[in-house]
Amino acid sequence: MNIGDFRVEQLSEGVFEVSSAGSIQKLRDFRRQNDSGPVTQVGLDPVLVDTGTTRVLLDAGLGIGLDNSESDPDTSNIITNLDVFGYRATDIQHVILSHLHYDHTAGLSYTDRAGNISATLPNATIHVQKNEWETALQSLELSSKAQGLGYEPDDLYRLVADGRFSFLDSERKEIIKGITVIRTGGHTPGHQVVRIRSGREIAYYCGDLIPNESHLNHYAMNKVDIDSSKARKAKMLLMQQAYRDQATLLFYHSVYRKAGKVLRDENRKFILKQG
Repeated sequence: MNIGDFRVEQLSEGVFEVSSAGSIQKLRDFRRQNDSGPVTQVGLDPVLVDTGTTRVLLDAGLGIGLDNSESDPDTSNIITNLDVFGYRATDIQHVILSHLHYDHTAGLSYTDRAGNISATLPNATIHVQKNEWETALQSLELSSKAQGLGYEPDDLYRLVADGRFSFLDSERKEIIKGITVIRTGGHTPGHQVVRIRSGREIAYYCGDLIPNESHLNHYAMNKVDIDSSKARKAKMLLMQQAYRDQATLLFYHSVYRKAGKVLRDENRKFILKQG
């Protein structure tokens, strides 16, 4: 799709199973029935924005198959998905992370045959809120983790030490012209969404504030959000702004509708434009 003059592509890694605690347990083929009953499935869909001069990746996926061959044909990773759209890993100049849960960050690095941790996107600067990194580090010291917390920062230490991270400490920051991060908190202390603007067209990348289209009109994240009150407020404000902007929403965890322009129906509920 295009947002103004920007090319926007969603790099789907496949469909995954989520535990009742809100964390991804293991890969499953979503077309198979689970013997123990129905399960929750989510997509993993990092977003590539190409402004014409700069390539920006929004979240990095799980990186399935980066270390070894993955036999399931319904899975992928950043490298193979970039190749589908005619890009190489070296083409990415910026990565914006909505937050540091492992299902959004694991694709940033891989372990080579010698056991060394290497950057998947060797030319990219990685942007994340400073308090999000601090929270990830603190999570290692907790004897028991809250439900849904998925911080696994071990493999990120190498990237931080190599100076690949840019730590943000403001509620709003323009990374490059037309691409601005907005700190929302709520889901995690440093959660941020991304506003994409080219000409008169606007899109919002929602991260885990609005994981998929089923979350447009109700709040169902109380088990996994750190601050549910703040998350609900931030979601409401984002939806209202997106409606005023006639913006497109980009979802990270959708199985079916991965993007759509925000409208209201006759009952004033938010919906996505069909087609």
